[in-house]
Amino acid sequence: MLLLKGVTQHYSWGDRFALPTLLDITADGRPWAEIWYGTHPRGPAQIDDSVHRPAPTYLADEVGELPFIVKLLAAAMPLSLQTHPSVEQAVVGFAREERAGVPNDAKHRVYADDRAKPEMIVALTTFEALCGFVSDDAAIEACKAAGADDLAARIHTEGVAGAAKAILRGEKFATPKQPSDAMRELDEHYADPRSMIALLMHHVHLAPGEALYLDAGNVHTYLHGMALEVQGGSDNVVRAAFTDKHIDLDEFFAVARMTAIGDPRVLPERISNETSAYRCAAPFEVMRHELNGTFAITANRAHTMIVCTSGRAGSLTAGGAAYVARGESVALDGTATIYTVSA
Repeated sequence: MLLLKGVTQHYSWGDRFALPTLLDITADGRPWAEIWYGTHPRGPAQIDDSVHRPAPTYLADEVGELPFIVKLLAAAMPLSLQTHPSVEQAVVGFAREERAGVPNDAKHRVYADDRAKPEMIVALTTFEALCGFVSDDAAIEACKAAGADDLAARIHTEGVAGAAKAILRGEKFATPKQPSDAMRELDEHYADPRSMIALLMHHVHLAPGEALYLDAGNVHTYLHGMALEVQGGSDNVVRAAFTDKHIDLDEFFAVARMTAIGDPRVLPERISNETSAYRCAAPFEVMRHELNGTFAITANRAHTMIVCTSGRAGSLTAGGAAYVARGESVALDGTATIYTVSA
């Protein structure tokens, strides 16, 4: 078992206290948005073994490239409205930007790699998100409740997809008399009339342990809360609003799925007294284990990562992660909540 040092990302939407508190360290005044445990070059984890490895050793040097990234995420304010490409779209988009000579670190770069980025987010605290579009009828009802009658009329003639594109392109609609809670939260931080997009989307409230699965093309923004995020080994993000980062509406509309989806939540399935599984179409497997004593894990897939989100499990404390090689068995003793991710 390889203990890991994650890479902290201090994005502006991050919470100044949630992740430092989880890690039991002193907050430093910066926003702590994410801690990455993976091998992607934008945030490569190191092996935490300074006694035996005085020079930094990266996880990728030991195990190669992982097909997933595991993150601890803490949002104090809404993230950008965004979507992620399919693998086919990523291959085309990445090749296009490579041919154009766009530097990988350029602010206007959209495709960081040629891979898909399906993702699952598991709430560690109460967590709220906008995730996917609702049906035309549900959106019209939400607009009428908010007093957005002209937007409701647009949905009636052009559907949710047409109305969403009009909002994101900056077309003016009358200010709703009774904005929804999600609209108010977006307006509080961004004062942007495109917050009306919230009336067309699922406003999801997750209790700790509940999850969302977001496949390619899903339009979403996380509003607030702390969570464990597992995603394909990619950093491809196509943004449409609520950010000072690069926005590419043409590419967003080419990638985004603008049609209605059902309830995007994934409820954990209890498979033993200690273990619950999150069943979905993800190319990775996510399981939660509630430890109270000794718990054994055998890695039977190519790559397995363990993340501790509360308590202590052997040498893992809250916020810590470890990699387990295929065929290796580890026994963790303690009282803790841990997640395993494998692919």
